[in-house]
Amino acid sequence: MTTADLVLLNGNAITMNSKMPSAQAIAVKGDRIIYVGSNQEVKQYIGELTRVIYLDDKTVMPGFIDTHIHVVDYGRMLTWIDLQNAFSIRDVQILLTERTKDLTSDKWVLGKALNPDGLLEKRLPTCQELDNVAPDNPVVLYCQSGQICVVNSKALKIARINQQNNAGIERDLLGKPTGILREQATNLVWNVIPEPTQQELYKATEVALEKIVQAGITSVHWIVLSEIEISIIQKLIETDFLPVRVYLIVPTNLLDLALQKLKPLENNRFKLGGAIIFVDGYLASRTAALLEPYSDSSTEGKIFCQQNEGIMLADKIQKASLQLIIHAVGDKAVQEALNIIQHTTRNSAVPRPRLEQAAVLNKQLLRRIKELDVSVSVQPCVIASEFSVWLVEERLGEKRVRYLFPVKELLSKGVLISAGSDGPMEPVNPLCGVEAAVKREGTQKISVFETLQMYTSFAAQSTLEIVNKGTIEQDKFADLVVLSNDPVSVTVKGIVDISVCFTVSGGVINCSKK
Repeated sequence: MTTADLVLLNGNAITMNSKMPSAQAIAVKGDRIIYVGSNQEVKQYIGELTRVIYLDDKTVMPGFIDTHIHVVDYGRMLTWIDLQNAFSIRDVQILLTERTKDLTSDKWVLGKALNPDGLLEKRLPTCQELDNVAPDNPVVLYCQSGQICVVNSKALKIARINQQNNAGIERDLLGKPTGILREQATNLVWNVIPEPTQQELYKATEVALEKIVQAGITSVHWIVLSEIEISIIQKLIETDFLPVRVYLIVPTNLLDLALQKLKPLENNRFKLGGAIIFVDGYLASRTAALLEPYSDSSTEGKIFCQQNEGIMLADKIQKASLQLIIHAVGDKAVQEALNIIQHTTRNSAVPRPRLEQAAVLNKQLLRRIKELDVSVSVQPCVIASEFSVWLVEERLGEKRVRYLFPVKELLSKGVLISAGSDGPMEPVNPLCGVEAAVKREGTQKISVFETLQMYTSFAAQSTLEIVNKGTIEQDKFADLVVLSNDPVSVTVKGIVDISVCFTVSGGVINCSKK
């Protein structure tokens, strides 16, 4: 009888395996699961050197799979001041004072999650209030919701905002900028913030990966946005620092470089998985391409990649044995994406083509997605933000909103859907995504279990990796998350309060709180 390295006892295992939906105990040898079943029978795998953890009815699940995350950007944002627990302007000033005390004057100070409604003063701090505690460093603090930031005088000067007459620059009665910038005016300061060095980004990425594991995530679909990320990933692989399994997705302009630099480095923790074509933009900026104009504007958005170019790129992706992934948000963009997929010669050895977001649909598009056997990747927190932050009902109108991210209808038609965070734009915690999906109002709300499938077994199926992960079964990777409570059993309000006790990645325990 094989002796296990690790045994989890007295647990509530939600296996996501229909043949054995629940279990009490799991045995692990190396990076694989060797037994799933009862407390009594698992004892035969326990030897003198076996580490045994009594879970006291805590819940065990397959490690979460985040199918849409920008890891380097997440790491970069982790270096910013987190203002979500600032409850007054004085709190903001204290955090600024702490951050700037050891900084040289050329270093920018960035902050996130500032919520004016949550501050005692019920307003944003002024430029002068930031100057009072941080006069020497340029400061930019971004709001929790909407495209709004507040900056100090040094940032105003560097961005030459005093000389600008753009909409979105808030001014006092004398015409002097208050430091508050809205909508496109926020780009005036963003465009002058210097890029971090590669070493700074590498260190930030290491921290990001550790935070991702702490959230119970054992696999990510890492969407690359810049060339510098290729070098960072290469170093992570070569130094054996990948605490999660990475399925890399690159934009088509970096495809050749990724094939040259990263394809030879593939192992059981890293795979160059797919390449993404961007057909349109986003609803928030009205760059998502629609069949009819936005309800609050005369624009219809814009197609970034025409059909002929898309087919050429899609064929290149398939010939490289990579998954074809198409970012398409508006209904016109989804129509174009499906046309590209329909006219592309498929490589049967790679996962089915995938639509990223596929936000604005209609009955015809729903039918074509199913007929063409296309999977869909969504981000539940993004869906929630479209309604709560970006006022999508005003932008699309009542009729189109009915078919905005129609997750329930897609699932009912048998379309394979996976879920991700879109971190750092939204919370990386998968349980926040679960809560958002089950709290959604209207007919597209789904159950906790359906959402968990999107973060586990469905995500693994979408990349043809279900043989190795996505469920708790014998011979699969020992990628597990132990939760303080059962997300299926708690109330909806209690989901986000569930904590990750520890994560097991390839049989190795990370972030143990014991």
